[in-house]
Amino acid sequence: MLSLLEMSVTGGILIAVIVIARALGINKLPKKAFLVLWAVALCRLILPFSLPSPASVYSVAEQAGVTVRRPGVLLSQAAPAGGQGGAEVPAALIVWGAVALLFAALFLIVHLRARRNYRISLPVEDPFVAGWLEQHRLRRPVQVRYSDQTTAPFTYGVLWPVILLPKSLDRSDETRLGFILSHEMAHIRRFDAFWKWVLAAVLCLHWFNPLVWVMYVLANRDLELSCDESVLRESGRDARAPYALTLVGLEEKRTHFMPLASSFSKNALEERITAIMKIKKTTIAGIAAALALVVAVTTVFATNAAPKSTVGAPAPSPSASVSPSPSPSAAPGGPLAKVPGGVAEIKDRPGPVVTNGTGEGGDDNYPTAYTKAQYDLVISALKFEGYEKMSIAEFNRKINAVLNGEGYWDEGGVGYAYEMVMMFLESTDPNAPFLLNTVQASQDEYNARSEEVYGDKRVDPDFRGSAEVYQESDIYGDTVRRDIARADYTFTYRILDQDKLTVEARDQFLQNVMQGAQDYLNGRTPGELLDDKDGEAHFKTALEAAGKAATTGYIEFTGCEVEYYDAFDSYW
Repeated sequence: MLSLLEMSVTGGILIAVIVIARALGINKLPKKAFLVLWAVALCRLILPFSLPSPASVYSVAEQAGVTVRRPGVLLSQAAPAGGQGGAEVPAALIVWGAVALLFAALFLIVHLRARRNYRISLPVEDPFVAGWLEQHRLRRPVQVRYSDQTTAPFTYGVLWPVILLPKSLDRSDETRLGFILSHEMAHIRRFDAFWKWVLAAVLCLHWFNPLVWVMYVLANRDLELSCDESVLRESGRDARAPYALTLVGLEEKRTHFMPLASSFSKNALEERITAIMKIKKTTIAGIAAALALVVAVTTVFATNAAPKSTVGAPAPSPSASVSPSPSPSAAPGGPLAKVPGGVAEIKDRPGPVVTNGTGEGGDDNYPTAYTKAQYDLVISALKFEGYEKMSIAEFNRKINAVLNGEGYWDEGGVGYAYEMVMMFLESTDPNAPFLLNTVQASQDEYNARSEEVYGDKRVDPDFRGSAEVYQESDIYGDTVRRDIARADYTFTYRILDQDKLTVEARDQFLQNVMQGAQDYLNGRTPGELLDDKDGEAHFKTALEAAGKAATTGYIEFTGCEVEYYDAFDSYW
């Protein structure tokens, strides 16, 4: 799921592309094409998700080695255990909310003041207007009223629209009055009043993005241009000059600022006059070009990268290890190096991987590594968009369907590829937390629940992790590790509400327990670790405390076992 900032950035890129396309084709293509593009931009700015596409510009960026977005990687530092305690609201969020509310209040105040003037308007009782409305009847009742509080015609209202004329307007000029009514009726038919509300709301949300302000101005202009075009399509090209003169005459009588109403005058006069005089007959070629523009811009700039989080998984090296590797930047003889508790060990994982570089072969023709195609297949099949916010029930069901579906053990199947990746994946891979923590935990949870249903006994899922600390020293240029303390452990837990517990919250629970185990070792000196004769029991106590602290109303820590614990002084 996209954050507001990500929506604003990607939406801003789309707006920039539309602005360029508009500058090149505003007088060559039907104006509706640009209204459709603005609608797409609004969706990109409002909706926290988008459709993936291999043709997306973000897919191209990923293939070029640019990381656009990598959701789902667990943080090494856990949040407050169990989600308890009041989280401090970031100052930036407070500022954003305050300014957004300020802009919303300004729009609303201006609108309410104008509505107060609308209410004292009177209905137009004119035979020409009555006949015109009869000829242009809509399902929604449309009123034409007049007021001395306005100096130019405009339309307001969505479900019960009103065309408000200035009292000073000469209604005896039926040609001119017909142009005005046709223009305002075009606004009503297209629900432009509604779209103006949407534009204002998006501007309030993304007030910090200058490109959204550009969109707000240009989209409002294009609403007027499209209505101008509609009137002239209906009236004929010969009406261009008198229609333009009507527009010029009303421009001299500007109305007050009305951001949520559709006004006949004042909106970028020069651009509108130019567009009016350059209106051409609609052709199949023009429609095709407009359609191609909309499809191309939407496909390339309004979609996300194809669901492939990593392009080209790194091949495991001959010295690959199942444990987190030490930081090469640690100072010789420096303080304890702390290994974050963010990645769990793989159950029954084999020892060091030896790859021939092809992903196949080896003794007895047994595979010794996964291929890039297998890696990509696993990530695209399992990393569902927005998975973090899914309920555990939905996510576990989907994971089981993918991994245990038809053709699971076929060499080209997802299940087979998953087993290969899990067997040889390095813990430093960017998708390791997702595969080793998120997916593996969901598999164990589904299997545990199946055993519970068919075995008629309680079975809690279990999760394995490790914690380790060490010191690095230098021996004539060789870096060695000493004073090592390591613990391998398993803990069990119980899901209390599978429909309300999200994948993100479950993963955070696992992270908090592992971080608690790691923090216990991080908080003790080498001497304390080496001299502690009951180190394993103390570690288990700390692990239990971390589990209890991580427990919430939706997931509960139920027990743990320390499979291996040792603290010793040696050189590697």
